[in-house]
Amino acid sequence: MFELEIIKWIQQMRFSFLDQLMELLTQLGDQLVFIAVALVIYWFFNKRIAFKLVFVFISSAVVNELLKGVFLRPRPFIEDPSVGVGELTHGYAFPSGHAQNTGVISTILYKNYGKSSKWLKWVLLAALIIVPFTRLYLGQHYLTDVLAGLAIGILLALSVAKVVDMMGDKEHFYGLLVTVPLIVIVMSISMFNQPYEEIKNLFVATGGLSGFMIGYVIDKLYISYDAHPKGLKVLYRTLVGLVIVGAFYLGLSVLFDLIAENNVYLDFLRYALIGLSGTALSMYVFKLLKV
Repeated sequence: MFELEIIKWIQQMRFSFLDQLMELLTQLGDQLVFIAVALVIYWFFNKRIAFKLVFVFISSAVVNELLKGVFLRPRPFIEDPSVGVGELTHGYAFPSGHAQNTGVISTILYKNYGKSSKWLKWVLLAALIIVPFTRLYLGQHYLTDVLAGLAIGILLALSVAKVVDMMGDKEHFYGLLVTVPLIVIVMSISMFNQPYEEIKNLFVATGGLSGFMIGYVIDKLYISYDAHPKGLKVLYRTLVGLVIVGAFYLGLSVLFDLIAENNVYLDFLRYALIGLSGTALSMYVFKLLKV
């Protein structure tokens, strides 16, 4: 297979340090990086842009999982175990979720901040090249997987962002309106007894969307704290926010693993609470502490 040969050609440069570096750089397309970016924008810059980023990102995640379920393309290391580097990813290959995530984040950030920043556009361009390359290097995806992922991510970012702009000042209402049927659909998928690893990301994405949307509505209607910190208050807000979100992220992980491991419903609930803690709860605490 020609695409497998491309991966083997890239892996001719392999050595231990580069393996570790590629495993680190590939995380730039992971959900944790998205959470960090969304929280920074929400806490310090513009809640509406953070809403747009989350709405587009979750839409992209759902599309990605649906496409994987349609094409059912095995990953390269399944066809040839020798190309697998580091921790092997579960699920199907087409399209690449990491590449698609990178396309979404880079496009939204460039559209809103890239034109006013001399360095950001180069950072985003580097991410668009580096993350897909790492997926090939690690033997997680074929070339067409990452190219399709990038294209889908960029197209969704451009189109769904326009839909969000059309929502006007009622974006919170439409956000909830979309979330409810999505939850019903995702919960229905679990009835087909699909393997955990194949549907986990779908439940995680939907849970995060649900928590964010609920928190966004609570914040907009009842908390309405829009102060932008300066000086040491930036550090204080960062530390307080990290403690809140980190407590939910780590605490719920330990708690839910004690209840049941590899449970999509608990994954959904965990990320819903993380989304809620990063929006309404964090802003409420910021308001109380005046940071």
